[in-house]
Amino acid sequence: MRIALAQLNPISGDIAGNTALIVDAIERARAAGAALVVTPEMALTGYCIGDLIEDRAFLDANERALQRIADLARGITAVIGCIDFVASEKNDNGTLRKHNAAAVVRDGAVLQRAHKSLLPNYRFFDDKRFFTPGTTREPVEIPDGASGSVRLGVSICEDMWDAFYAVKPLPELVAKGAELLLNINASPFNPGKRHERDGIIRNHIASLHRPFVYVNTVGAADNGKNIIPFDGESLVYDGRGRRLAIGPQFATGLLIVDVPLCTEAAADNVPDDGLPLPAIEREREIYEALRMGLRDYMRKTGFTEAIVPVSGGIDSALVLAIAADALGPERVSAYNMPSRFNTATTRSIAERLARALSVRYGVIPIHEIDETVRRTFEAHTHPIARGFTRENLHARIRGLLMMAESNDAGSLLISCGNETEIALGYATLYGDMCGGLSLIGDLSKMDVYRLSRYVNQRRGSPVIPEETFTIVPSAELAEGQFDPFDYAVVAPLVGELVERRRTPDELVALFEQRALDPERFQPGADGQTIYDKHSAESFRQVLDDCVARIRRSVYKRLQGPPIVIVSERAFGFDLRETIINGWNGT
Repeated sequence: MRIALAQLNPISGDIAGNTALIVDAIERARAAGAALVVTPEMALTGYCIGDLIEDRAFLDANERALQRIADLARGITAVIGCIDFVASEKNDNGTLRKHNAAAVVRDGAVLQRAHKSLLPNYRFFDDKRFFTPGTTREPVEIPDGASGSVRLGVSICEDMWDAFYAVKPLPELVAKGAELLLNINASPFNPGKRHERDGIIRNHIASLHRPFVYVNTVGAADNGKNIIPFDGESLVYDGRGRRLAIGPQFATGLLIVDVPLCTEAAADNVPDDGLPLPAIEREREIYEALRMGLRDYMRKTGFTEAIVPVSGGIDSALVLAIAADALGPERVSAYNMPSRFNTATTRSIAERLARALSVRYGVIPIHEIDETVRRTFEAHTHPIARGFTRENLHARIRGLLMMAESNDAGSLLISCGNETEIALGYATLYGDMCGGLSLIGDLSKMDVYRLSRYVNQRRGSPVIPEETFTIVPSAELAEGQFDPFDYAVVAPLVGELVERRRTPDELVALFEQRALDPERFQPGADGQTIYDKHSAESFRQVLDDCVARIRRSVYKRLQGPPIVIVSERAFGFDLRETIINGWNGT
């Protein structure tokens, strides 16, 4: 059976635009001789639509669009990710009962409305908030494009991730006669996710012996506090578990695949996996996710140009390099805003970086502004008593200037804080945290260095100057000031606490067993490991300081710009925190 996998990039809420994408995919699939075309989960509405799902006019528009698509699907079967509802069906609380659905349409008719049975309620997934789970699972018979028909078993995303659920949608569909399994998805990215999906699918095929078609969405969506990249990489397998096709990563495409509908007996005992999976390339994949996420987010929100404040440090260097690559250097402006505390080294790095990337570059000295603000404040209130108040004036003046430029130029201001700084509160609210997007807010400080090395490798030249990697990190807000952290230690600690939700006691036990994750806790630039640098007692002190800082700075994070997610847990609505929290971690 010739099947077309429509790896689409829908815009949340844009039913008319998404309908056009789907109709175009149907027409191209039909022209390619496909008998079936499959779209991703909620392709018609977009997956991340929040409480827009409560808008009855939106739901009605979704239904009208589905009927139009059914009318246009002539001579070809189409599976459309959409919302299904019946006006007369209400939940116990009186709200309209809605389903995350896959509609099987052909020749003007809706042959089936398959409902998602397993509704995730973790990370940023809120399916249980929005939808009622499906209670029945039935195959649907469709023409196979030759002279016969095939019984199709349609499932949606979580329905294949059934290990921790009592309901098992795929085995149930096969038990009822499904000959071909489909799974439509809005599955977000993290590095190497394709291997995880592959393992799940191949486990199902090993027991069910059915061809499997997995279709994933691509592009950026958001939940208000996080930008979520979807990576595509749709997959197709025959009934022996051989991979027949892999869709592009971070790109749309129509994948045409001829899928055997019978389960072929193996010719020998040598396993044949078929098309090999691409190797995991962590830095490349994260870089591509950030590049695609920025470009697609700006396209979908109407921004055409971006602003990056560059300090001469590693964080803003990486952000500027990604922005120039994602948007084109002609659409990016970089500004250096030195005070008397900024060194000639960092000023030089900022200028050389901008020149190497061919972006527009400007310098706005802030010393006089800083003095004017200080004098005005002290003349009308009282002398500034705290050093950090004085230091934060610099950051807030920079934030004010960059927001003024953002307003005046209509450009998106990109915040350059990394996950480690955001976690520990080493950032100034209404200062360097200003911006419409936090591009590297889910990257640890050590990953910032790794991706910056990747940038130079990718470009084949040191566009990020070598000094950027070797200077001691500093916010340069005061004379002789340097960041008060050993990032080789605290960055992976933050990752363990935030992403893996390790407790302090668990981490101390792992330290004492010398069993901390070696991929995370790598030796520092001096070659020393964490075990060389710390005793159990000093490790506990550093850990307790991290925990206290993380808890103290929640209020900052909740007011910061949305963060692009590239890890398995990110600040925002992925990791939901409260400002009032009396738990001390033990």
